[in-house]
Amino acid sequence: MKVNRDVDRVLTKQFFCCHRGGAVKSLQSTTSAMFREPCCWWPLGHLRGWRHPETSFGSRTTWNDVLEDCDILKFRKKCIVITGATSGIGLEALRAFAQTGATIIIGARDDDRARAIACEIMTVTRAIVRVLPLDLRSLDSVRAFASALNDLNLGVDVLINNAGLMPCEFDDANMCDLMFHVNFQAHFTLTQLLLRSGAFADDARIVNVTSQVYMFSYPGGIRFGAIDDKHGYDAVKSYGQSKLALILWTNVQNKILQQDGRNIACMAVHPGSVRTSGADAARKSASGWRGALLHCIGAPFVKSLQAGTATTVFAACHPLALRYLRDEGFTFFANCNPRRLTKTAKDDALAQKLYDYAMNRV
Repeated sequence: MKVNRDVDRVLTKQFFCCHRGGAVKSLQSTTSAMFREPCCWWPLGHLRGWRHPETSFGSRTTWNDVLEDCDILKFRKKCIVITGATSGIGLEALRAFAQTGATIIIGARDDDRARAIACEIMTVTRAIVRVLPLDLRSLDSVRAFASALNDLNLGVDVLINNAGLMPCEFDDANMCDLMFHVNFQAHFTLTQLLLRSGAFADDARIVNVTSQVYMFSYPGGIRFGAIDDKHGYDAVKSYGQSKLALILWTNVQNKILQQDGRNIACMAVHPGSVRTSGADAARKSASGWRGALLHCIGAPFVKSLQAGTATTVFAACHPLALRYLRDEGFTFFANCNPRRLTKTAKDDALAQKLYDYAMNRV
């Protein structure tokens, strides 16, 4: 690992001012200690451009900054799998990982668009990009994708569970909460199938792309017994529920992998507020006035696609992400740094109940 960017005097001052009482500690003592979040409210730290003194990573970090801090040569023989890589953050993640020269498998519904993107990427990088059909609305499609991936016999080094729906109306045609099934259950199923088949390489990483909006889920976190009940359905709360489910699963999955003695890490990431076509469409439709309000509140925090993809790349590639997970127990990352979870998101009983519920549907 080469952490070679110096923290300038201004950012050092910002970091110190974030701590209670303004107590000044030396950079040497700060970097050698366990990770410590700034004690100021994190949105304030975001706006002020707080960056961790050990890495200088923060809200303005881009995926290129992360890759510059990694040994990317070792990724040329690795296999990275990404869902939802034809638009938004997923497409930007594909572009980022392509810079490493890795073999990348993308699962996509729109085969023509995915293949066009793959050809474009391969003309400008050393990466090998392959496309396999995947429709996360159908578990049969998920099973077929997992089977096709196993047949390639590549050994998955990184799985990015990225694809997802923004807040949307209840699916009357299928009488289901589509966000829960696409954002969480489909990715859960895919991951379990790959774990069962031994598709993961040693020291693999699983990255679940979630959101800070997990805090706005239903009371109690998960609507067990009413997940697919239209009565009481709320688009924003259901979106939050699906993102909370990803975090709960991440936590329990790590414990299970550790108990089984498997050298596989599972992390959840919050990209931040990123302007994409999907986010804009959701704000104008199912999110209603709350979506418009959240958009206005979140406007100062909107990131570029390059910055919004940085934490995904950090969790997938950077040595520090693994250290934070294994040495300090952090499973959730934002702005390329660990972030603490709410009490509900750390509820072990709720996580186990969700895991059992989802396993019965694999």
